[in-house]
Amino acid sequence: MEYLKVLLAWPVVVGVGATIGTLWFRTELRALINRIASLEFPGGKLTTQQAKLEQEAASEETVESVPVTGDEPQLLDQIHLSAADQKKIRDVILAERAAARMWEYHFLNYFFAPSTQHVLDWLVKLGITTDDAYHAYWSHRIVHAGERQAIIHALQKHLCVHIDGPSIQVTDKGREYAAWPDRRILSVMKPAPEGS
Repeated sequence: MEYLKVLLAWPVVVGVGATIGTLWFRTELRALINRIASLEFPGGKLTTQQAKLEQEAASEETVESVPVTGDEPQLLDQIHLSAADQKKIRDVILAERAAARMWEYHFLNYFFAPSTQHVLDWLVKLGITTDDAYHAYWSHRIVHAGERQAIIHALQKHLCVHIDGPSIQVTDKGREYAAWPDRRILSVMKPAPEGS
């Protein structure tokens, strides 16, 4: 009976519980400790090495990045390389840009709903239209005004159309995606099996 009293005393139960909890959640505790930048207690303050490195990085002067605009990277003209090296770097950058565009178009195949794809085709044929004309034409095909607005918003967010006041104009990217040979309507939901 005395042994049972000792085993069920609160210091023993808390110690065993803390040990089991530490072993069970060791990866989570390790991640939590790594995220703690500093710890203040009544006698002082403890700062981790990660916090010191972040403070040093913030205090150092940062170099402003030069924005790249236009069809080709203009930054390469400021680098002192031979013409052949500049051409190699320019070709690599353009190839990576084309690969990124291809992956984005594969994403748009899934992201754009069928109605969005049809609206894009309609806008490509017109080239430019107005918001009123868009809503008038599509109001009987897409009944909800919120859905029609969401379609235009999605096309605008992915830079397929440009909206300037009441006018809606297809961008070069929108025409390029519309003419892309691998363009598919892949976002069609399969019907749910009967009985579910």
